[in-house]
Amino acid sequence: MPDTKWHYKADYLEFCNCAYGCPCNFSGFPTHGNCRAVVAMKFTEGKIGDVDITGAVVAGAYSWPAAIHEGNGSAALFIDSSTSTEQQQALGALFSNQYGGLPWEIFAATLTNLSGPFIEKIDIKLDGTKSSVKVGNKLSAEMTPHLSPVEPITEQEIHIVLPTGFVWQDALAARNVGQKVNVNGLQFEDKDSNAFYGNVEHGN
Repeated sequence: MPDTKWHYKADYLEFCNCAYGCPCNFSGFPTHGNCRAVVAMKFTEGKIGDVDITGAVVAGAYSWPAAIHEGNGSAALFIDSSTSTEQQQALGALFSNQYGGLPWEIFAATLTNLSGPFIEKIDIKLDGTKSSVKVGNKLSAEMTPHLSPVEPITEQEIHIVLPTGFVWQDALAARNVGQKVNVNGLQFEDKDSNAFYGNVEHGN
């Protein structure tokens, strides 16, 4: 594995088909027996080797037939078309685990199929638990805040703190209004399920 150092900080969006809060974070096993997810990030700072990725946007669609750690997953990676060729090559190598480091080396070990990276326009809206991401007609996901069960017009701010988490350690829990994916044979759609917004920092 090439000795390339990388590090970044990013705004992070995560959507999945699990119940609110996602039991995978607690017991390791998904609500419905399988896992389907959309993830997106905008890098607030970062470098892969000598390549500055600040401001770049990526998105991914993931599907596992059972729990993530049981493997045999499929994924599709998108890199925003505003990035340079140099950034695209560095990001593609990072997310295909050519450089090691968490969390991507863990996820790579659970994947059987990885499509892309596809260079597409990624529309990302960063607004806490009102964030969303869209890649043409191939990928879309949107979250909204949870509402109080006592006063349904009142938004609730819910944090999940996971000090040993390898993706995030503190995230705002939200409601997945809907996620839809149709790319290169990877196809799924879910709604009224789990979502998270957070700030992450990863590196090797």
